[in-house]
Amino acid sequence: MMQWLLRHFGYDKRQSSGTYQPAQWFVDVITGGKSAAGLRVSQHTAMTFTPFWAAVRIISGTLASLPMILYRRNESGGRQRYQDHPVYDLLHNRPNPYMDPVTFIETRQAHVLTYGNGYAEIQRDGAGRPIALWPLLPDRTERKMSDDGTPYYEVWDAKARQSILRDDQVLHIKGLGFDGYTGYDVVRYHREALGYGMGVKQYASTFFANDASPGGVLTYPGALSQTAKEGLRKSWEGDRGLSDTHRMRVLEEGMKWEPMGVEPQKAQALETQKFTISDVSRIFNIPPHKLGDLERATYSNIEEQNIDFVTMTMYYWFRKWEQEINAKLFNDSERKSLFVEILVDGLLRGNVESRAKSYANGRQWGYYSINDIRRFENLNPIGPAGDVYLDPMNMRPAGSPAEQPQTGEGPDDSGRAFVMLLANTWRRVIRKQNRELAGKTNGAWDKHRDWSRRILRDGAMAAAAAQGVDAQRVEAALAEMVATMVRETVPLTEKDAETMAQMTLARVTGESDGLQA
Repeated sequence: MMQWLLRHFGYDKRQSSGTYQPAQWFVDVITGGKSAAGLRVSQHTAMTFTPFWAAVRIISGTLASLPMILYRRNESGGRQRYQDHPVYDLLHNRPNPYMDPVTFIETRQAHVLTYGNGYAEIQRDGAGRPIALWPLLPDRTERKMSDDGTPYYEVWDAKARQSILRDDQVLHIKGLGFDGYTGYDVVRYHREALGYGMGVKQYASTFFANDASPGGVLTYPGALSQTAKEGLRKSWEGDRGLSDTHRMRVLEEGMKWEPMGVEPQKAQALETQKFTISDVSRIFNIPPHKLGDLERATYSNIEEQNIDFVTMTMYYWFRKWEQEINAKLFNDSERKSLFVEILVDGLLRGNVESRAKSYANGRQWGYYSINDIRRFENLNPIGPAGDVYLDPMNMRPAGSPAEQPQTGEGPDDSGRAFVMLLANTWRRVIRKQNRELAGKTNGAWDKHRDWSRRILRDGAMAAAAAQGVDAQRVEAALAEMVATMVRETVPLTEKDAETMAQMTLARVTGESDGLQA
């Protein structure tokens, strides 16, 4: 029976090797098989290889640090956050009495990245609602299929007791796999690449432990007795390690030291270590700079590489978790209205300038309100007034009648707000020209007028949109206003800012047919 088992698992007797040893077979199963580099590589030993550790930690930690938001679909087709459900408590507070959500998610994801599968048992109450998630060890859990095609899980505890769990009782995050039911064992499939990298590290350690110099032989013109050989070996090998580097040694009676081997510099040991980082980078599809290899990372592309890490590496795992949670933690009726989504906005945020441009476009084209933007920046809302969305008039269907501007003795509250907005912008224009343009040439004034028109555009466009005025009219009116009033021959002070704002508002909204100085 033992011989059949050994042959079945590929450990048949070979005359040229000593692999026909049950004890060795047992060691291979427990500690991992040997790679061509001569090192045993298992899930535990692979984690001692720093690039592998870094990749697993970064992916697992990134995923675990992001909030998993529970949403409810509303009748209008939108969604709103929903906290009144047991799943919310499991994902945000305690998946079980002994573990916080970050640790639970991080550990399950680390299992996926090493074993190919991460498991957790779903404990439910009498109504079938999930009330706890209990971790299962991947080396003691196996997914199987019954004769009628029903999937189930076999689980062994520390005392080798077996239990059977239904498919809906196990939250199963799986990596790439052949059959779609389980993921490949990542460490076993990439044992050679990991063993090679671990071997390079071990070689470097051994090199420094042996006086940081290549090996060699001691030659002697005569013959030494066995006792003399042993004494010489002990005295010579007693001086080892970096602490004994460059110590003087005395050779007697014509004995010589002859070095052997290739120096690590000539063997390009540093380049070899970089290659091992690239290997791990390819295994997990993670940018090399995340693993400490900054050779191709620059100040100009590091932000793009970080965004690429989110979209090309992490998004795959986000979808894995979202789909498994939505399928296993909600019943059939709940799945029509409830779903979980990982909030990744924080990872995709660019620099301040890029965000400001994005917010300006969103505000101008009506898909962001002031409160939306403030929420993105983790700021408190300003109240109901911040929920107003602008209406870009130039996006109306052709032939649609424009809304008529409001009339009255004076500006209403919104009109007054636009006057204040434009007045503040005009103060900037006036301050700059009084401070910097005295005695300047026409070229400097031309640049100043271009800048003035650009910074006045947002306020003018917002005012015009509120009044239903076409954007092209705004551009033309604003250009004429700036060309007439922003000149060396028109002296302006900051006291004139509100008057200029009223003139600008009247001009762009069509309430004035001309300009008055």
